[in-house]
Amino acid sequence: MAGSEFSETGDVSSFPRLFSPLQIGRRTLRNRIALSATTTCYGARNRITDRWIDFLAERAKGGAAMLITEILAIDPAALASPSVITAYEPDNEAGFKRAAEAVEQHGACLIGQLWHPGRQQLWSPVFSPKGISDQPDALSWTVPHVMRTDELRQVADAYVAAAGRLKTCGFAGVELHAAHGYLLTQIMSPWSNQRSDQYGGSLENRVRFVREVAEHIRQACGEHFVVGLKMPGEEGVDGGIDPDEAMRITAALARHFDYFAYSQGNFSLSLETHAPDQTFRRCHFLDIHKRIRPAAQGAPVMALGRIATPAEAERAIQDGACDLIGLTRALIADADWPNKARDGRVDDIRPSTYDNFAWGEIHAGKPLAEVHNPQLGLKGESAWQPPRAQSSRRVVVVGAGPAGVQAARIAAERGHAVTLFGASREIGGKLRREAGLPGCEEFLHLIAWMERQLRRTDARLELGLRATVADVLALAPDKVILAAGSHQRRPANFLGEGVSAREWVEGGRTTRAQCVVLFDQDHAAGTYAVADALAKRSRLVLLTPRTQIARQVNYCSAIGIHRRLYAAGVEIVLAAEPVSLGARVLTWRNVFTGETRNIADVDLLVWSTPRIADDALAEPLRAAGLDVELVGDCMAPRNLICAIHEGEAAAMEI
Repeated sequence: MAGSEFSETGDVSSFPRLFSPLQIGRRTLRNRIALSATTTCYGARNRITDRWIDFLAERAKGGAAMLITEILAIDPAALASPSVITAYEPDNEAGFKRAAEAVEQHGACLIGQLWHPGRQQLWSPVFSPKGISDQPDALSWTVPHVMRTDELRQVADAYVAAAGRLKTCGFAGVELHAAHGYLLTQIMSPWSNQRSDQYGGSLENRVRFVREVAEHIRQACGEHFVVGLKMPGEEGVDGGIDPDEAMRITAALARHFDYFAYSQGNFSLSLETHAPDQTFRRCHFLDIHKRIRPAAQGAPVMALGRIATPAEAERAIQDGACDLIGLTRALIADADWPNKARDGRVDDIRPSTYDNFAWGEIHAGKPLAEVHNPQLGLKGESAWQPPRAQSSRRVVVVGAGPAGVQAARIAAERGHAVTLFGASREIGGKLRREAGLPGCEEFLHLIAWMERQLRRTDARLELGLRATVADVLALAPDKVILAAGSHQRRPANFLGEGVSAREWVEGGRTTRAQCVVLFDQDHAAGTYAVADALAKRSRLVLLTPRTQIARQVNYCSAIGIHRRLYAAGVEIVLAAEPVSLGARVLTWRNVFTGETRNIADVDLLVWSTPRIADDALAEPLRAAGLDVELVGDCMAPRNLICAIHEGEAAAMEI
């Protein structure tokens, strides 16, 4: 089967360490799998919603042993967004109790992540940005109010009060969020802490605040209440917390915490490492965890960062990098990741694409969404199966890309008689071509999973056949779903020859050229994967009519795009559009002034432009009296999440 090389088999006997119990403080976990804190933006008006609870409960039902909530604001200065849940107000107590009960009833424990951003500015300005020095926020350059010593103590009291509220509501414990450049990082890091009082200067002083908070929580909540610390393993800035400093901090705090979790980066350009995307190798930071772990003096250590499969998780524990596996994107993609691994259904685990689309959504203030998990955060997500249709119908799907494959699979699982046409002999459509570009290999795992699921149904596959109107009519379908995709248009008014980015990729990337100009009127990640491939073999000039690049890429991944392009020596020309190419001279025009300039010795122009829907079959089929629905790019060219979600929605309506 195509894509079978990306399968992984095994059951609980294959992962004995992953599915062994673990003692965290006085609490025994049923396995070593935790949902690390995951921002969902499912809260509303700073209140807990059903979806906020269901997101956690479904992952407990799916087999995770410990679930850490997203950030919980410990005082009003931490309200970065209406979706941030307040832990300092009694109005949320009923919701906290429901959440704890929902998680505990599935045999898991719930940990609340206590958070204060300090000077950090995220979705919008907080009420009053507070810091521990006048150093500006690395993301927004906001200069905070510098807290006095007594103000810091008030914040410490707020942490303790929030922990007490969560204990009363049935939580198993709390995690202090001291990573990603937030307030507790700012206090512990020599890069950001420029204080001269008892909370600044020496290591002992810089850990004093966190130590005092932990001690007071312990006094208020008792020995059975779990207290964990999430902190940087590598802050990624000169003079900040590096692995050596992380070891010293861990050793100084080891007896005060029941576990440690290590993350990377802050809101400087090292933010790229906070959520390592497709371009990072799997398990990228485990060496850091392994190096720091002895300093924890026996307290369990949670590893974070692109651990995708049960085999990788098992190896991480076996190799001594950690005691506990923190999963975020893997559990966003599949709430049942733990249960499937335990039961030997590893090939059924829906893989994350690690493209950070979900990260981009929540940092734009939108609810968390996953490319190929339409049920995300809904009640019944764990072990979800599409409901059987009341009656079976004949369904034809045209197009074997992600939209078409999703539509065909869901329709077949619902009991319909499905025929899927695909122009290529391989499933995956244009996404399969993109998966061959640098840093896009994870899409192959997605395609392989979709194909495995599809081939388990009774759907009839007609691959290598570009369907015609006659082909569709011959099957007398009750429903036609067109998912034929789209193609890129020529740049407007451009004179000369060139190829689209998709044509260049589909042509095998065999063109040899000393100098290539890439016209970027797309700004999506796939375009920059093409740029990476071009820059490996040619001098590359990138033109865009915008005043910046990568506008359609989440900021975390966009940092990596800029880094790779500049490292490769790519010349980036902003506010520019191509006019003509002839005699190896490309003329471009400034979109604001109309001034033209030339680039000499250009061998090839590649364009990545707004696409045109390939919907030519729609009207003839409708004229023949068929019920036709367009999905994905065939309906309106957009992105992968729209393709997969629309494909499923169309199948669910039949």
